[in-house]
Amino acid sequence: MKVPLSWLKEYIDIKLSSQELAHRLTMAGVEVSHIQKSGKNTILELDLTTNRGDCASIIGVAREVSALINKPLKLPKINKEDKRKKGIIKVEIKDRKGGPRYTGRVIENVRVKSSPPWLKECLKSMGIKPINNVVDITNYVLFETGQPLHAFDLNKIKEKKIIVRRAKEGEKITTLDGRKRILDKSILVIADGKRAIALAGIMGGENTQVTNKTRNILLESAYFDPIVVRRGSKKINLFTESSYRFERDVDPEGVITASRRARDLILKLAGGEEVAFVDRNFLPRKPKRITLRRERVNALLGTRLSWNQMKGMLKKLGFKIKGGSVEVPSHRRDITREIDLIEEIARIHGYHRIPSALPGGKITSYSQEPLETLAPRIKEILIACGLREVINYGFISLEEGKRMGFAPREIIKLTNPLTERQNVMRPNLIPGLLKNLIHNLNQGNSIVKVFELGRVFSPKKEQMALGALLSGEGDLYDLKGILETLCEELAIPSPRIGSASLPFLLPGREGEILIANRKVGLLGEMDPKVLSYFGTEERAFVFELDLEEFLLSRRAKRFRELPKYPAIVRDIALSLPEKITSEEIVQTIYSLGGELVEGVEFFDLYRGTQIPSGHKGLAYSISYRAKNRTLKDEEIKRLHQRISLGLEKRLGARIRK
Repeated sequence: MKVPLSWLKEYIDIKLSSQELAHRLTMAGVEVSHIQKSGKNTILELDLTTNRGDCASIIGVAREVSALINKPLKLPKINKEDKRKKGIIKVEIKDRKGGPRYTGRVIENVRVKSSPPWLKECLKSMGIKPINNVVDITNYVLFETGQPLHAFDLNKIKEKKIIVRRAKEGEKITTLDGRKRILDKSILVIADGKRAIALAGIMGGENTQVTNKTRNILLESAYFDPIVVRRGSKKINLFTESSYRFERDVDPEGVITASRRARDLILKLAGGEEVAFVDRNFLPRKPKRITLRRERVNALLGTRLSWNQMKGMLKKLGFKIKGGSVEVPSHRRDITREIDLIEEIARIHGYHRIPSALPGGKITSYSQEPLETLAPRIKEILIACGLREVINYGFISLEEGKRMGFAPREIIKLTNPLTERQNVMRPNLIPGLLKNLIHNLNQGNSIVKVFELGRVFSPKKEQMALGALLSGEGDLYDLKGILETLCEELAIPSPRIGSASLPFLLPGREGEILIANRKVGLLGEMDPKVLSYFGTEERAFVFELDLEEFLLSRRAKRFRELPKYPAIVRDIALSLPEKITSEEIVQTIYSLGGELVEGVEFFDLYRGTQIPSGHKGLAYSISYRAKNRTLKDEEIKRLHQRISLGLEKRLGARIRK
C-alpha cells in the first residue's frame, strides 16, 4: 500500500519528518517497509497484515496518524442526499453470501474526458495510469477510502438489470485487461439480463466499459465476501487493487459513503445529473459492543492509565464509548474481544512506554527465569558473530509445513486463519528464516546472516527456539563455529554433532546437536528441493535449538591461570570417506593425543580431482602444550605421527601431503 505524504497531508496536519512518521506507524503495528522519493513527493510503502484492511486507504492511514500525534482528522465534505428514483435500474442479489450488499447509482449526461492534472498526479503516485475522468475518480476514491468502485456504461447494460450471482459453468467474459476468461461456479459475477459484465470485486468487463462516447453511467459500490473474492482471484490468477481490499474485508458502511464521494466528484469533473440510487443490503446493521474494564487494561499492560486516557485513544480511532461499553466502528471488523481493545490502547499509548517487568507471582519453572534474563545476552552474542535479528509471524502455510517434512499430525491447524498462507502454527523457525532469505535476495542482498528467537508449536507442547541461517558467505563449519561461540559465552559444554536424517536438510550434510549426550537441536545444509520450493537456488545453512534443553546444560564458569609454557601448532590434512563426520575426527585426535592436545581447529574442506570419489578432504590445526614444561620438536613429531597413524587405522583416513 503506497501512501504519498502530499496526499496524506490533505487529511491531517503533519509536521514530522517522513522517517519519524514511518517509525511511529511501524511501532504502532502499521509497518512502513520503504520510504521512497518520487519527484518532489515522498511515498511511504506499507506492509499491511491481512487484518488491517482499514489502513488500505489514505484516510485509514490518516486516522492512525491522527491518534498517534493527537491531531484532528480532516475529512472531505460529502453530500448525503441520494435520489432513490425507481424503475431506471433493477438490482437483484441471487447470492447473498457472496454479495450481501450492492448499491447502484445512475448519473446521466456525463462528459467523459481527460482528468485534471491534480487527479492524474494522485493516481500516478499510486502507480496507476490515468484513463479518463470517470474511471480515474473511481480509482481515486478507492485509494482515498479503501472502498473499490466500478463504473458501467449504462446504455450497454442489457434490460437495465444488475444481477449478483455465481458464474455458470464455462461462462466466458473478456475483462478490462483484454484477456478472455473461462469461469466456473466458484466465481461471483455481476451480470445484466443476458451475460456476465464484471468479476465481482476483481475487475470489470470490456462489454460495458466506460469510453469517451459514454453519456450515462451506473456507479457500483458494494460489499463482497472476502473469502469468495480471494478464491475467485486465485482461481483465475487475477489480482487487482480491488481484490486486494475486498480480501482484507472492506467497511460495509463505507459502501454508501464512497459512492457519494465518487458521485460528488463526477458531478464536479464530468458534469451530468444523478437520477437514481438503489441499495440492496442483507448485512446485519447492529453495531458490535464490547465491555472494557480499566482495571483489566492496566493489569495486563502494567500501566496506570485513567479511563479518560483510554477513551481518548479509542475515540481517535473511531470507537464510541458509553459507560464501560465500547461500540466498534464498522471499519474495524478485526476487533471482536476486550483483549483486542487492550491491544489498541497499548499500541497507541506506545509499546515503548509500557514498563518492562516480570509478571508477579512465584516462578515455578527454573528454565523460564534464565531465558528471561539470557535472551538479551544470546542476541548480543549472535549480533557480535555478524548475524542480524529477524522477527516472523508464528504462522506458516500447511503446504510449507509439508515441504519441510512435517506430517499433518505434527502441525496445529488454525480454525479461522487470516490467510491460506498462514493457516497453521509454525512447527519450527526455518520456514520464516527462508522467507527472510528470499526477501533479502530479492532486494539485492546476496549475503544473508540472520537469527530468530521465538516460539514454535506442536500438538504436544509450545517452546522457545533459536534459529539461525547463513547464505552467500560462510558454510556449515562457520555456522558450527557460531554455535560453539554461543556455547562458550554461555558456559555450556561444547556441542557435538550426531548423525540424523532430517527431511528438509541435505543428506550427509545434516545432524543433531548434542550436548552432554542430550539432543538440543539440529544443524545442516538445506535440501535444494526445499529451497527451490521457497524460491531460491542459493545454498543455505541452518541450525535450530530447543532453548530450554540448551540452557539446562549451563554451568558456572571456571577460570584457570594463563599457561606458562608455549604452544606448538601443527597442521594435518586428511582424505576420508564422506560418511565420517568432523566430530568423529576431532574426538579421535583428542583421544590419541591425550592431555598434550590443547585444541583442535578445523580450517579447510576440499572436494576435487585430487580426492577419490566418495571422499572429502579436511584440514585441522592441532595445538600441543604441556602444563609443566616446554615441549621439544622431536616429542611433538612423534605424537603428531602417532595421531596420523591412529586416524588411518580407526577412520580409514589418508594423510594428504
